Amino acid sequence: MSKVASKKKLPAVMIDLETLGTRADSVIISIGAVKFDPDSDALDNDGFYASVSIDSNTEAGRHIGEDTLLWWMGQSPAAQAVFREAKIVLGVALDELQAFFDRPDYQVWSNGADFDIPMLAHAYHTHGLNAPWKFFNTNCFRTMKKLPFAKNAAKVENVLKHNALTDAVTQARQLQEYYKEMKKGAA
Repeated sequence: MSKVASKKKLPAVMIDLETLGTRADSVIISIGAVKFDPDSDALDNDGFYASVSIDSNTEAGRHIGEDTLLWWMGQSPAAQAVFREAKIVLGVALDELQAFFDRPDYQVWSNGADFDIPMLAHAYHTHGLNAPWKFFNTNCFRTMKKLPFAKNAAKVENVLKHNALTDAVTQARQLQEYYKEMKKGAA
């Protein structure tokens, strides 16, 4: 079980998106983020979650990929629940995520250097907003998964795949396991 951060500032944020495409300007249907410390088991159990209106995305010029839409049709009913949640407009979701980033120096992680973070950065840009992270503080979780020590790390199971918050939490916990293995190799 993860530990809730006490008064210690957590140095990293893991971000996960659920989308209707793979392009940088794809519709974002949900945003999940969690603060954590890669160097310990500390993790903010509350995190951030926003379920985003498809209409607000398309009104902002974002696109739907047919292949991704078909992929969603084949997912579990639990994953498809995102389409039945109460929605907020994309601009509000971006403002709320910006507020979640209570300081600009977080190390920001996502599963893929070319997906979540660039997609969010594009959304911020098209809404006339600055992303709440520094470009030089972005990191790729997918790369960590491919490094040699990762195969020896304990595997963290995801209880609900394709939910942006549970995916972010699972990825943060898995990254903590990778850090433990990495430290063993350095010792």
